[in-house]
Amino acid sequence: MEEIRIGLKKPDGMVRIREEGLQAVISARAADDGAGLYKLHLLGKGDSLLLGTLIPENGALCLRRTIPVDQLRRRGLWPPSGAEVRLAYAFGRERGGGERPPQGWTREDHPARLMGERLLRECAAPLKGGLTRREGEGFVLALPWEPGGPFPMTPLFCFASAERVEGRGYAVFHFTGKGCPRLPEKPGGEKKGR
Repeated sequence: MEEIRIGLKKPDGMVRIREEGLQAVISARAADDGAGLYKLHLLGKGDSLLLGTLIPENGALCLRRTIPVDQLRRRGLWPPSGAEVRLAYAFGRERGGGERPPQGWTREDHPARLMGERLLRECAAPLKGGLTRREGEGFVLALPWEPGGPFPMTPLFCFASAERVEGRGYAVFHFTGKGCPRLPEKPGGEKKGR
């Protein structure tokens, strides 16, 4: 099957879908208008499927997913009839202020909205900011932290690594595209800690 291209409106962008064997490989890129947090939905015959949250990457909002074609067929979504970006959370006026994030990172003022589980959203709710960057189909979240200080996201202590970014201390966490914690990979694809 050749590539399916679906244009997006507000924010402007494109979704590309190609069938590779038994899998549908989906990649989306949309303009980062700074208005808020967006989620991408795949549309079909009377049904839609939430693909996930568009994550900031190099000045744009991006998402990559691989889904079994058979799963999409069962839901009446293959071939897809369209895709839609929906604003899930509008940023307040505090967005855009403050210092520039370090190279390769994007400022995240409300880390709780990226979490895929209720407990993690509750733990992250009081946090006032951090940094994110894209990593494969997921993302990395860096929360300000110095040894001896209160640890952010205590339930994820074993998933964290202590790192310095431009001289500042951070607890760094790796997540799937759905906001679930995962162990970081070592070079070569092996999981750390094993």
